[in-house]
Amino acid sequence: MKAERPLKKQVAFEKILREMNHAGDFKAAVLATTEGLSLASTPAGYEDEMAAAMVALLNEVARQAHRQLNLAQVDELSLVDDDRTRLACRYFSVDRQDLVLAVLTPPDHYYRRLTNWAIREIRRAWMVEEK
Repeated sequence: MKAERPLKKQVAFEKILREMNHAGDFKAAVLATTEGLSLASTPAGYEDEMAAAMVALLNEVARQAHRQLNLAQVDELSLVDDDRTRLACRYFSVDRQDLVLAVLTPPDHYYRRLTNWAIREIRRAWMVEEK
């Protein structure tokens, strides 16, 4: 039974990511631990390993900024390409687990409202006790 629990949560996370991507016309989204372990992505299997590695790399940038520049805890990092495509990484915690929601947005699209919604839904799904 316990082996089913992570799978059910992964399905719930993927559903949340699909809804967010659809609403924002995002190209892709990945939910990962700050260590780079991918928990869910959409489209399903969207270059999970590369996305998770990028999340881990950006997490290291956030740690360096915190340590070397005395910045408070970083809650977001984003990279913008020449064509204005954005990779936005939103950092948050659930039940003492540090997570990152990374989204790839089309040029000049808004993402904060939708990623805020997704983070709330991910927290709810994370905390739901399986029956």
